Amino acid sequence: MTGESLNGDRAPSTLAFLLSQVGIHASRLFAERIAEVDLNPPLFRILNLIDAAEGQSQQAIGEGIQVPPSRMVALVDELEQRGLVERRPDPKDRRVRALYLTRKGRSSLARGREIAAAHEEELTAGMSDADRARLTKLLQKMVDQQAIGRGVHPGLSN
Repeated sequence: MTGESLNGDRAPSTLAFLLSQVGIHASRLFAERIAEVDLNPPLFRILNLIDAAEGQSQQAIGEGIQVPPSRMVALVDELEQRGLVERRPDPKDRRVRALYLTRKGRSSLARGREIAAAHEEELTAGMSDADRARLTKLLQKMVDQQAIGRGVHPGLSN
């Protein structure tokens, strides 16, 4: 050896590596934090979506975020079993079940959003508001360019 340390000081810091490093770190940390309210990230995401599109069918919500129907059914089943979501018949089509948050679901979502805000604050500690806005804009540009889909998270597809 030439005396170089093996602590990563000389490891290449490519954009792709850094994005992966931050993404994995952020995902792991968020999963730990959101567990405080007995949720995991996919369930938290679905609660947010139901809140934004309350009264829509699980099929419509699932299609909007590109979640396979079987995965969406399993997620909604779990939320319903926990008393966070309820399925109601759609007044326009009794064959369709519309999704609604329960009081407990709203409470869990509110606490989850507080956790998410604190998580984001910690992840971007040391950055100015302008830097945060610029980073968000650049990452959104990457999402759009890669045709990932706004609001679509790859972790919900499996």
